[in-house]
Amino acid sequence: MSKLKKLLAVDLGASSGRVILGTFDGSRIVTEELHRFANTPVEAGGHLYWNVPELLEEIKQGILLAVQAGNEIVSLSVDTWGVDYGFVDHAGKLLNSPHHYRDQRVGKYRARLEELLPPEEQFRLTGNQPDPINTVYQLFADMQENPLLQEDVDHILMMPDLFLYLLSGASSAERTILSTSGLVDAVTGEPSSEVFGRLGIPLRLIPPRVEAGTAIGTLRPELCAKLGCGPIRVIAGASHDTASAVASIPYADKDGAAFISCGTWSLVGMETKAPVLTPLSYEYGFTNEGCCGSGNRLLKNITGLWLLQETRRVWAEAGENLSFSEMTALAGREGAAQSFIEPNDPLFSTPGDMPGRIAEYCRSSGQQVPETKGAIIRTILDSLAKSYAAALKELEGITGTRICKVHMVGGGIQNKLLCQLTADAAGREIIAGPVEASALGNLLVQLAALGELDFSRAAEVVGASENLTVYRPNK
Repeated sequence: MSKLKKLLAVDLGASSGRVILGTFDGSRIVTEELHRFANTPVEAGGHLYWNVPELLEEIKQGILLAVQAGNEIVSLSVDTWGVDYGFVDHAGKLLNSPHHYRDQRVGKYRARLEELLPPEEQFRLTGNQPDPINTVYQLFADMQENPLLQEDVDHILMMPDLFLYLLSGASSAERTILSTSGLVDAVTGEPSSEVFGRLGIPLRLIPPRVEAGTAIGTLRPELCAKLGCGPIRVIAGASHDTASAVASIPYADKDGAAFISCGTWSLVGMETKAPVLTPLSYEYGFTNEGCCGSGNRLLKNITGLWLLQETRRVWAEAGENLSFSEMTALAGREGAAQSFIEPNDPLFSTPGDMPGRIAEYCRSSGQQVPETKGAIIRTILDSLAKSYAAALKELEGITGTRICKVHMVGGGIQNKLLCQLTADAAGREIIAGPVEASALGNLLVQLAALGELDFSRAAEVVGASENLTVYRPNK
């Protein structure tokens, strides 16, 4: 047995961030949550921003807790969702607070961008499904609102790359996170000169691209001194949280296997050798993103547990603070949903009165309006399961592959009712686990970067580290 290796995974989710300690003994990884903190956007002047200074302090606190507990930390990496970014000026300083993808500034520039770069061409060039939250839309809007940015900005960094830069001083553009931007050539994986040229944005804004699992430097010396630690290696892992989650899937065989990464967003997809750029893929709303290694993730974004999170928040503000387990119990006492919503309808995309919006959607579509809390929750869960099942059928049509097994990962699998409803709706066996998929994948990629793990053994290590649950469809 090799000497224990201690690593830190910083996983920034849509509502909270965590610093997780991973201990690897050569065969399995034991994870321990050292520090959890809020990750909510800051509203100022009618816009939504990332709270970078506070998040950076929380990450430092997580490192400090690890060091104070006597752990000799070898490396760390950061993962979070795609599309968002920060500007770094010529002096190496963060210029302005990075916008949050739910900010609404893009709307008035969307038509102009799509004149210059029609949606179908965006997909053909980049493999990304056009969406106003994409980096390309946000960056175009920023440049239109402030043309002087082109002079003031040295480069942009996607959010995981930005936090790694603030920790290490090294700038890079990790492939999996950059692949979510709508700025990258689908075939070469490099920034698309055609996209940048049509939009009048300089290519120099993108720093050198690196592959997932690249050691880019070490923790800044002043941080090491402050935190009382040695020179922790900083690794650009599979920085997109879904790429990390997919890296953690314990595939026995990828052929005929699909995945559902279930969190605030749900991602339904499968790994392919190359981007799938067919008209049918575009029509069905699938996007192509990078995997750890040279592969491609063909997937569909579906609004996920955001629907439950917002519903819970609204009820809590009204004085009834239900836990997620209590909400699931209420739904479990209901029969099958009598009405269904389309999770990706724009009505549900922004913060607000989610129960009221669900009622509005059902009313306007001629369906029965769910009246009780249990009925509202069951409507959400059954609608998600139905959407997952539909996306799996679409995947089969796009790829010509019979999907015989589905791996469901992420925090959403703690909702056992959702897992069972998905198995029932899809008519397929669901293999659920791991729960901490993004953090575990983050750690696996670090271990591979350090030469401590041959990635071909990743599924074996996950199987030894996690308990998996199988859900079979009820006949």
